[in-house]
Amino acid sequence: MMQTITQAVVFPGLLYALIWAVGLFWFFRKFMATLHKRVGPKFNGIAGSYQTLFDFSKLLTKESITPDGVNPYLFSIMPPLALIIAMLPSAFIPWSDGFIVVGSDYGLLALVVLIGIEPFLLFLTGFGSNNKYSFLGGVRILTQSISMETSFFLAALSPGLLFGTMNLTSIVESSTWFSFLILLPGFILYFIALLGLLEQPPFNIPDAEQEIVYGFYTEYSGTNYFLLKIAEFAEFMAVFAGATTLFLGAYKGLLFDSYFFFFIKMILIAMFMMTLRAATPRITMAQMLRFSWKYMVPITLINLAWVLLAKSLFFMGA
Repeated sequence: MMQTITQAVVFPGLLYALIWAVGLFWFFRKFMATLHKRVGPKFNGIAGSYQTLFDFSKLLTKESITPDGVNPYLFSIMPPLALIIAMLPSAFIPWSDGFIVVGSDYGLLALVVLIGIEPFLLFLTGFGSNNKYSFLGGVRILTQSISMETSFFLAALSPGLLFGTMNLTSIVESSTWFSFLILLPGFILYFIALLGLLEQPPFNIPDAEQEIVYGFYTEYSGTNYFLLKIAEFAEFMAVFAGATTLFLGAYKGLLFDSYFFFFIKMILIAMFMMTLRAATPRITMAQMLRFSWKYMVPITLINLAWVLLAKSLFFMGA
């Protein structure tokens, strides 16, 4: 019982999610400040740390306002529920050799399903706000998630097909440099699809400030908004950890295995995502839908055929 409580509260639970969210938020601001030449996040305090401190202090001290006309149950329960669901996939991740909270032969299935649930919760945040801009943002995220999740699921299944298991620990143990080359197309497709699931540029359509104020976030403030942002960064942790586990060998390193290598791989994925965020403009919903169904889904199906072919050629039978 104590071990379960420690894992839920400390690692990889709430405390770890909070530290990850604050650290990644600072890293995002610092990295983007370098690319965009922003003064505050780059020079305000030690390594721009004051800017992050002030941002979080502002969020925690602002009044949480519940507007008239909202659905009081949905409006109040969705921020903490979104955070809890965003943290659940971390329980199935093998963070280091021998450390996994929930060992399951269906860990891959649990991972993709729990990641896929989060956008539906964000839709309910917009629906419960009873605001046309929030509702439009919720509809957008639901439309986008349904379109991108098909490619996301198919790409995530690539390692399971190659190694013949849905056990995440077995997938990590079976990973090699050769298997990475076989799974490289699947990794690229997974990364593109996760940009859509995370609403990151060029797919940041659901919270487009210039079009729908701030989408499903519009009516939230103070602590509720803070919880939604923590849930967003916890979801970053889940999908980055999922990519590292499925395609990059998780905790495997050059000379020894350690969580250190897991963390470095996750940060490299985050850096690449931030580079795309700084360099790409937002596309329209029609462009996203056309790209997803016309190109992503067929290519992910072709990738599955390639994985089965590679397994029959190099891994002694499909």
